[in-house]
Amino acid sequence: HASAMAALRIAATEAQQRHTSELERMRRFGAEPLARSLVPVCDNLQALCGSLEGSEVPAALLEGAVLTRESMQAALERHGVERHDPPAGARFDPSLHEAMFTAPLSDGAAPGTVSSVFRPGYTLHGSHILRAAQVGVFVGEAQQQPPPDADAEGEGE
Repeated sequence: HASAMAALRIAATEAQQRHTSELERMRRFGAEPLARSLVPVCDNLQALCGSLEGSEVPAALLEGAVLTRESMQAALERHGVERHDPPAGARFDPSLHEAMFTAPLSDGAAPGTVSSVFRPGYTLHGSHILRAAQVGVFVGEAQQQPPPDADAEGEGE
């Protein structure tokens, strides 16, 4: 009888821990569908600001678009959504980046690194990828520079 009661207490404790864990997961990630659906809105606001900059629209219109973009980004950040813009030259990481196109190597670039960002990536609480950053990737053979003394060494033979 005592062992049956102990087993019931253990089972009840484990059930409570599972329930608490599930509630925490729902609290942290329950808004994932909403956050995922707002990522294209951020893209559209960014595109709007880019198209208004340098155009002949009233300054107040550009300012309103910029403020709207910034307030949307701030609201998402308050709920754990982070924007990720990998810098040019960052190592391509298929778990964080989606290759949209390739680019030939340019001076100082290494193969398998980010050439440019097409669209930024977004994560929820740093671990759930809402969208991988869509990037261009440098491809090709890295130029091997001969050692500075390579030509001088062969001349004396």
